[in-house]
Amino acid sequence: MYSQTFDDTSCWEYFKITADLKNNKPLDKKTWNTFLKNEAIQVYLNDQGVDSAYIENYRKSMEIVYMPKNSVALQERLKEPLKNWWIYIVNEYKVNEDQMKAYLTDIKKDPKHYFETCYQYTYQMLPKQNHKTVPEHKVTIIPIHNDAHIKNDWMIFTLIAAYFQDTNKMGAMGGHEFHHFLRPQLVFEAEDQDAVIVNLLQKILNEGSADLTDKRYMGKDAVKLLPFQRETAAEFITDGAKVLKNIDSLLSVKPLDRSKLKMNKLINNWNTSGHVPGYYMSNIIEKGGYKKELIKHIEDPFKFIYLYDKASKKDKNAYVLSATTIELVRELDKKYRPKAKIEQYQ
Repeated sequence: MYSQTFDDTSCWEYFKITADLKNNKPLDKKTWNTFLKNEAIQVYLNDQGVDSAYIENYRKSMEIVYMPKNSVALQERLKEPLKNWWIYIVNEYKVNEDQMKAYLTDIKKDPKHYFETCYQYTYQMLPKQNHKTVPEHKVTIIPIHNDAHIKNDWMIFTLIAAYFQDTNKMGAMGGHEFHHFLRPQLVFEAEDQDAVIVNLLQKILNEGSADLTDKRYMGKDAVKLLPFQRETAAEFITDGAKVLKNIDSLLSVKPLDRSKLKMNKLINNWNTSGHVPGYYMSNIIEKGGYKKELIKHIEDPFKFIYLYDKASKKDKNAYVLSATTIELVRELDKKYRPKAKIEQYQ
């Protein structure tokens, strides 16, 4: 199991670049583009759907942030972080560089302890028989942007996300990502007309269940997180109620033309990965006392809706789904469950 480690080579390449920038040596395009050829960085940037203008803007942001001669311009931009988002993010990489180096070095000294800690969070939301490990899965930390991403059997963390999340609660973010690998899933082929609804149900369970491993540690009192990281969980819950109401209204239209449904219209939010409204719903399920039952049926997107329905009816502040939407879910359940199989990590 503990052959598992993580690859942080691009981080140390990045620190060589920042050392030059700190000496007022500009970051030429050739050096920058060579650095970005790292496979994990490419996979991550492709997933983000960035273009060459974005890449060039990020390079210029690096020069503004790290080169002492640009310090006046930097201070001006930092007055409005939302307007100068990548300047703000790159600056956090700069001001925390020494601590980030220490963080990477510490994990490399004892990867066994690091991964054991991650798995403990993963297991909190899995039935006992799924308390396994995925030693052959790659884990890579890259030093640009801010997020975590999974591609097949590869976990890619950005350094800013991993560093702050682990400083706040060591292993919780990794626990969330490993949950995606180890959670069993109810797998079936949906007909074209049902594909968007089925995908929606799978998405909200996938992120909603994983969010119960780490989002509870991201509240207002999580002072070791950056302000926007601290606000994420509350934002998912606030937006979740609105998005769920929107989904419900679109699914309860009669007659419903399922083939015309679009994911971005159902999840009418900047984040369409499933966190919104998944975390809102799993949070209501947990508050209603159904977390154990959720874990027992962690593979089942239909059961997730039924548990939410039961829990929301006990909570006077929760959004209650219409009978029409519940009926639609039951119909899909009846249609696909006989053909479904549970796929587990082997």
